[in-house]
Amino acid sequence: MPIHKPLVLIALLAALLPTCFAFADAASQENDVAALGAEVTALSGQALDDDAIHRLTAIDQTLATEQVVNVAVDQQRVLTALAKSQNAGALEHVRSVFENAPERRGSAARALAAATTIRPTDLQDWRYMVRSLPVVQGDEAVDVLSALQRFRTRANKGQWVRQVILIGLQLPVNQQSAATGLLRHWTGVPLKKSEASEWTLEKYQQWFSQEYPDQPEAVLPVDLTGRKWTMVTLEPALQTFRTSDTMVQQGELVYQKAGCQKCHRRGKVGEALGPDLTSLGWRRQRREILHATLYPSHELNEEYPTVTIVLKSGKSLTGMMSASSADALAIVSSTGIREELSRTDVETIVNQKISNMPDGLLEPLSEDEIMSLIALLASTDGVPLPHSDAGP
Repeated sequence: MPIHKPLVLIALLAALLPTCFAFADAASQENDVAALGAEVTALSGQALDDDAIHRLTAIDQTLATEQVVNVAVDQQRVLTALAKSQNAGALEHVRSVFENAPERRGSAARALAAATTIRPTDLQDWRYMVRSLPVVQGDEAVDVLSALQRFRTRANKGQWVRQVILIGLQLPVNQQSAATGLLRHWTGVPLKKSEASEWTLEKYQQWFSQEYPDQPEAVLPVDLTGRKWTMVTLEPALQTFRTSDTMVQQGELVYQKAGCQKCHRRGKVGEALGPDLTSLGWRRQRREILHATLYPSHELNEEYPTVTIVLKSGKSLTGMMSASSADALAIVSSTGIREELSRTDVETIVNQKISNMPDGLLEPLSEDEIMSLIALLASTDGVPLPHSDAGP
């Protein structure tokens, strides 16, 4: 049977048209973003009046919906220009980004850090920057650490001092002075400026373990030999992460498969033995969620301590302390089993610097399942914005 060439060409064109339109849409999108980038350059290079601030805010909201490579650079310039404007409405937008867009929290903190060259006395900016310490990396981190040294206010809680050490350990050697400088500013150690050069991050690590013996060591997590899933192996998938309703629905199944519901509640699913995960997506970035799941003992929750209870009978139990009656103690094992004990039977209670959350929780899962779980935990659809995390 002869083949009619016109019909073949029509079929071929029909197959290629969606691809052509996709390329056209992508090119159009990049052109639109480039035009906005040029507008950002023009606006950020001048003193901002109300109209310019309104326009930059609108551009930032538009760029937040785009998925183009250079968008992050333009967004940073927008936030920095708004933060440095000293306009109340502009500052409110930058701080709103910090609270409402966790994935942009580091960018917002960096913008506020740039503004400290103009107003190094705003304690609200100081609190935001301290809260950003768990998420800032690279140049963002250097800018925030340097900005915090401009304030007389100091964060003296062990968890924040530890976080500065951890940031410093991840910076190149030529940038680590930003961390050691802030550590000296906050701790007053060493007292003599002439001795400051001798205090390396390693020396601060030793000092920290003596000064805060109940805190986890100020060291970076080490992956166990043979471990399939680590930050290194999962980072590429996290960087190209695109959530969807399908992923979130799949994540609900993975939540059950991984056993998260045994100790954690999300919405109406799970037990309220450990921290509630319902609003986690508002409070933590996706990278933070993954890191905490891979290395549960790296950062401990003070409200849910892991302890070893030694009974007068000689028996000992290790697990997470749980709410109970005035005459009893309750402890939850790493498998989610809750046991109640009479206080009169308890000999001693010893705090442990480990998490009750099982290690290697993600090992049985596939990469797609892990990303679906992250999509669920990071989802904020239908979840009210919680009160902001406690500051230093």
